[in-house]
Amino acid sequence: MSRESVLMGVLTIDPTSTSDLYERAGYGALAQVGMIPYHEFHGALEKLATAGIVESAPGEDGSTLWSLKSESAGDI
Repeated sequence: MSRESVLMGVLTIDPTSTSDLYERAGYGALAQVGMIPYHEFHGALEKLATAGIVESAPGEDGSTLWSLKSESAGDI
């Protein structure tokens, strides 16, 4: 299991907040890949965004919303 596989398992094309994705991934999976610290989790999402796999946008409440780019959705 890799960080990327954990994230790809919880991301969808629907925009979702960082904290909701963190909860969706679950403590067990996050612990296995060293993403319990929130900054590690957020950093891994940023890497996927830099690679063009996910998109981020600000939410109305100031949170960051993440979603798969539509081209990436078929790769799961």
